[in-house]
Amino acid sequence: MAGQTFLHRIGTDLVHIPRIEGMLERYGKQFLNRVYTEGEQHYCLASKPHRANRLAGRWAAKEAVTKALGTGWRGVGYRDIEVVRLASGEPTICLNGRAVLLVERFGRLDWQVSFSHDREYAVATVSVIGFF
Repeated sequence: MAGQTFLHRIGTDLVHIPRIEGMLERYGKQFLNRVYTEGEQHYCLASKPHRANRLAGRWAAKEAVTKALGTGWRGVGYRDIEVVRLASGEPTICLNGRAVLLVERFGRLDWQVSFSHDREYAVATVSVIGFF
């Protein structure tokens, strides 16, 4: 794009689904409220057979976002990064709270999220393009 600088970064994370199931069984609502927004909880818990897969995928996406931005978790909470679904059903990222402050310098951010699940593992890859 002429006259505009952009940054393209990618992050990936792999999560062991039984680990998420264990935390859900052990800590229940406390775990959910610490890591997931209300919208994420509503979507993930709506399908009991797939809830652990969905929760693990979102955990992986949150981790992948911190990798794509190159920030790690410094100063950002799990709920500051939210996986939302567009009207088309496509997942995307919404930053809240302290995460917004970390990316102000980038101007507009365009996100793409891809999930995959295979028996005991969930993987998420996040691509972000920042225009500034």
